[in-house]
Amino acid sequence: MIRTALKFVVILALVCTLMGSGVAVLYGLWESKIAGRQAAARRAAIRAAVPEGAAVDADHPVAGRAGTESAVYAAKDPQGKTVVYVAAGAAQGYASTVRVMVGARPADKGLVIHTVIVTAQAETPGLGAQVAEHRSTYTLWQKLFGADEPERTFNPFLHRFEGKTHDDLPGIQAITAATITSNAVKAAVDQALGRIHDAVDAKL
Repeated sequence: MIRTALKFVVILALVCTLMGSGVAVLYGLWESKIAGRQAAARRAAIRAAVPEGAAVDADHPVAGRAGTESAVYAAKDPQGKTVVYVAAGAAQGYASTVRVMVGARPADKGLVIHTVIVTAQAETPGLGAQVAEHRSTYTLWQKLFGADEPERTFNPFLHRFEGKTHDDLPGIQAITAATITSNAVKAAVDQALGRIHDAVDAKL
């Protein structure tokens, strides 16, 4: 009986070792590709958070370390003037960590939000997940018969942040039945604004 038990223990240990080694090998093979995709997605989010016509170097932040959530980037117009700063933020939602990318410009009344983009979330479909869902600007008629202007998409909840400051965040209306996720977005945006504020102050 003891020998049989030991035999099973040895076999189980060998199986676990082989499986662990296999996972490690696969991760090693895919690690660079995964990192490359994450970096590309991060650069795309940074560029999407700046005004049209502005340029941003998504590989060289003006504060923090490149490739991390501490990084703050500066978007400049064709004349070289900084028009928007971009930073990331994150907060715990209902079922996941909600991550955002925020573009904001300095103004007399403080940092004014230009754009908020949700870059990662795994909230409840149909409820909290609405923070990352975009709707078409096309009407049903335009979808059926076409339209002259190009189709655009927008997120009603994220649109509420545009033009707002840190002090306005508490008053932004939450998504119905998704208050926790909505508040997570607000907290993540607040964190990003804090990073931008620190970066701007350091440059002055």
